[in-house]
Amino acid sequence: MGLVKGEDVILSAYSAAPGGQTYYPFGCARSVTFDISTDFIETSVTDSGAFKTFIPSGKQFSGNIEGLVFLNKPAEAETRGFVTWDFTSIPDGAFPDLAAYAYIRVQVPTVDLYLCNISAQTFTTKSDFINAIKDAVNASGTGYTAAFGSGSTLIITAAPGLGDSVNGTNCQVQIELSTYTNTYDLSFAGGINAYYPDKLGIGWMYDKIISGERIQIKYYEIDDDNHYLQKVCYVYIESINETSSFDNMVTFTASFKGDGAPTITYGEI
Repeated sequence: MGLVKGEDVILSAYSAAPGGQTYYPFGCARSVTFDISTDFIETSVTDSGAFKTFIPSGKQFSGNIEGLVFLNKPAEAETRGFVTWDFTSIPDGAFPDLAAYAYIRVQVPTVDLYLCNISAQTFTTKSDFINAIKDAVNASGTGYTAAFGSGSTLIITAAPGLGDSVNGTNCQVQIELSTYTNTYDLSFAGGINAYYPDKLGIGWMYDKIISGERIQIKYYEIDDDNHYLQKVCYVYIESINETSSFDNMVTFTASFKGDGAPTITYGEI
């Protein structure tokens, strides 16, 4: 029978993660507790003898976490960078055109990425031409997308996962008509990387207690013989206490109230 070391006990909560959800440990937790109890109803009668008898009734569980305060920012989804192309300068009178060309390329460091490649096609109206460009970007298979904005604008949005790396990248829109030719050089902007904390801080806990949101948590512990015990359960944060002390360390305690039945598994790793 192996010992369970305190450092091998982890309390984590289910939260946002890249591509979905995962368990994140509570930041700077020094100790965690889990308490489960059963209420009893006395069934003693005159013939029960000297000792009372009972039957188990409702069950409940609760927990507690204590540690050093850890501050972080909340998880944030990626913001995709974009460019806005104003096609007002293309004259309506240039259509119909029997051999219209349109190219859109993103000038990345290693290779030019073509989002649109329309060559010598016939378009009756300017609207048909712009719609064809939009559809070509969306069908390019690059992950970049196009949609109409306000007025006479087309918004081209970068592929997912580029974050702030796309900012400043040149997007060149080249138009060649029988009576009109122009090249528009645009720069992507507004891209922001997604952020997912590697552990959950005190701010996250305050958010949950104020909103009254139920959260899913997991207790996980192992011993020296590679046995494990895991408890997965839904809880509400019941209380939070922060303490600032003379040793310049801010500590916290938080208690949880269980909701429903915990799922308890154990065995060999």
